Amino acid sequence: MEVLEAESADGWESVVSGCFVPLRCAGFEPAFAGRMEHVALDDRLSVSLVTTCGTSAERTARLARRAEADDVHISLQRSSHGTVSADGRATSVRPGSVTIYATDRPYYLDYSWRDQQQHIVQVSRTSLGLPPRMLEAAMARLAVPGGASSSSARNLFSYVRELPDGPASSRVADVTRDLARVMIRSSFADGVVVPRTSGGLRHAVKEYLRQNATRPGLDMDQVARQHFVSRRRLYQAFEQAGQSPAAFLRAERLRVAARLLTDPRQAGRTVEQIGYAAGFEDPTTFTRAFRRAYGCAPREWRAAGGA
Repeated sequence: MEVLEAESADGWESVVSGCFVPLRCAGFEPAFAGRMEHVALDDRLSVSLVTTCGTSAERTARLARRAEADDVHISLQRSSHGTVSADGRATSVRPGSVTIYATDRPYYLDYSWRDQQQHIVQVSRTSLGLPPRMLEAAMARLAVPGGASSSSARNLFSYVRELPDGPASSRVADVTRDLARVMIRSSFADGVVVPRTSGGLRHAVKEYLRQNATRPGLDMDQVARQHFVSRRRLYQAFEQAGQSPAAFLRAERLRVAARLLTDPRQAGRTVEQIGYAAGFEDPTTFTRAFRRAYGCAPREWRAAGGA
């Protein structure tokens, strides 16, 4: 991952133009500071985390006419607020908002409020393999319904947030593109849209299990049905990473239990109650699993404060 920083208008305009597309920046704070964490996953897909103290940027009509790519920006607003304008439309953004706009058309970003941060996936529209009408409709409304609260948007941005350091692999690019495709398609569908790649499916299931780890009785048949795949397909996706979905769910429940056991607000709960709260249905199973994972019994973990 490349990290670039700037403390001047010219420097920041050079940074954003080099990582994205040529832009005209303005509206700088007197003591401006900007930081770009950028990684190109392949020649048609990149991911960036942009942090500034406030500025604005414009993709002018002249610059847009000179575009050599059909990229689209999928942007998650992580902090502060602002306005995104494109094709004669505008939408306000706040933490959790997700927007989509094309880089080969004029647009204007008003991020002049302080403490700005955006997570941006820049990807070729052609490489997404989506119907052109669907992409046009997504860009026409600018904002993705539900923003980061939708499971598909959460899956995409939680995946790119955890990208490993070092050279990007084609697998990572394929999964990122797959999750971006699912996010856009899901915003127009009534049902669940399933990732095509094993990595995309595995990440979506992991996010689902994290969200639902404490549900008692949750089993892999239910998880498979929720994602419209067979139990065999579900396990195959996890086998490539050397872990079963059931083992991942158990680890998540143990993580929840370990946190609750040392939470002062849970002092009135017994160890057995903590186990139930974490999703375990049997105290003996909970104790055995906890000992295997943490090397001590839950009571000993609580007494030692998690040390």
